[in-house]
Order: sequence, then C-alpha cells, then structure tokens
Amino acid sequence: MNRSQKIRSLAEGGLLLALATILSFVTILKMPFGGGVTLFAMLPIGIYAYRYKTPQAILVAVLYGVIQMIIGLKNFSYVNGIGSYVMVALFDYILAFGVLGFSGMFKKVKRAPAIIISGVLVLCTVVLFTVALLSSGDGDMIAELKKRWWIVALEAGVTVILTVLALVFQKKATASSVSIATGLAVTGVLRFVCHFISGVTVWSEYAADRTAVMYSLYYNLSYMLPEIILTVLMAAIISNLLNFDAETMDVIWKDDSKVKKLWDDEEKQ
Repeated sequence: MNRSQKIRSLAEGGLLLALATILSFVTILKMPFGGGVTLFAMLPIGIYAYRYKTPQAILVAVLYGVIQMIIGLKNFSYVNGIGSYVMVALFDYILAFGVLGFSGMFKKVKRAPAIIISGVLVLCTVVLFTVALLSSGDGDMIAELKKRWWIVALEAGVTVILTVLALVFQKKATASSVSIATGLAVTGVLRFVCHFISGVTVWSEYAADRTAVMYSLYYNLSYMLPEIILTVLMAAIISNLLNFDAETMDVIWKDDSKVKKLWDDEEKQ
C-alpha cells in the first residue's frame, strides 16, 4: 500500500466509522438491556472491510465497538462484579463489533458458494429464533413446537426460496454486492453469537421463567435477526449502485474499463 492509499484508508476509515456511529443512534427497535435494530449501522463497517485488508478493518471495527461501549455505559449498571463487566465489555461490545472487521472475507469467493453460506446461516438464525419464541415458560418446548410446526416450516421455506432466487439471478448482481452482503450476513451471525454468550453467562438473572439459553436466544435474536436481514438487503441494493472496487466509490459505470480501481497501483508493483 503506497502513501496515497494509506491516507485514503485512514480518511475512509474515519468517515465510515463516524457514519456507522451516527446510524447507530437511529433505532427502529430499542431493547431494555442494550441492543436494538438500527438504520443499517453495520453496513459502513462492512463496506470498509470489503475495500481494505482485514487487519485494518478489524481495527476500525474494534474502535466502533469501543465507541458503542462508551455510548452504552449505562448498561454496565445492570450487572455486578469485575468478571461480569469484562464479559459485557468483550462479548457485547469489543468482540461483538470487532467481528465485523471480517466482513470482507468473501471478496475472492465465487458468488454461488457465498450465497449458499449466507442463506444457510440466515435459515439457522430464523429457526433458532422461532424455537426460542415458541418455547413455553414451563419448558415444554417440544409440545409447543408440535402445535405450531407450520411456522417453522413456512419461515424455512421462504428462506430457501429466497436463496434459490438469489442463486438464479446472481449474474445480474455485481460481485461486490454478493461479497459484502454475504460477509455482513456471516459477521452478523458471529456478532449474535457473542451477544448470546454474554446473555447466557451474564444476563441470565433476567431470564425470569425461561432457561438462560432460551432467554438469550429470544432476547438477542429478536433484534439481531431483523438487523442482519435489513443490513444484508441494503448492502445488496447499495452495492449495485456504487462501485466499491473503484478508488473513489463512484456510481457504477457501464464501461468498467474507465473506472480507476482501488488497488491498481499496488497490483502494478
């Protein structure tokens, strides 16, 4: 990476970090003990991770997590003990948002495998959320699922159909749209896993009549599932409008040969 690319990387990192922080304040749904559905707050970090190398993206993502931790300091008042503070800091903020730095992992992966991976992960999160939602307070989850099996089947069917449609029309989408959307789907699930661990280990006292596992599944997936889906959809849309492989993220040109690529200079060296 030459000097101009380093400067551009720092500038874009700062701008996208600021944009992600601003978007995180626009909440569609806010949960009582932290977390909520935001206005695509994960997307700017995903774009940066796609445009630059993973170590740089992880640094920006961790900084974003630290900023979110500072914003959400009041959430620490709901737990007690140094061990709980450390778990919340790591698994609800630093690691939870730090994994977004891996959102560019599918940049060189073929479209079909990337779409299948994201579809399978979204399907798993949908089924897990439904299981947690239908589990009754007395723990008789199996009986409840037998009565409402069609809900799980319907959601699974819709997810499979959407994945198949994505595979059929994959060539009509840009390579960046598939890579960024898939990367955000995977890292969104990884972020949920971090929150889930925190929910089971630290926040279990708020589970009331549910088990700690079911409480954590329901609480965290109730906002992470729509957050992932909305972010992936917006990533797919905006990646078909802007060229994230271009040096200046211009609107996509019909003649791609006229666009100066971000890594042209490095590839020539």
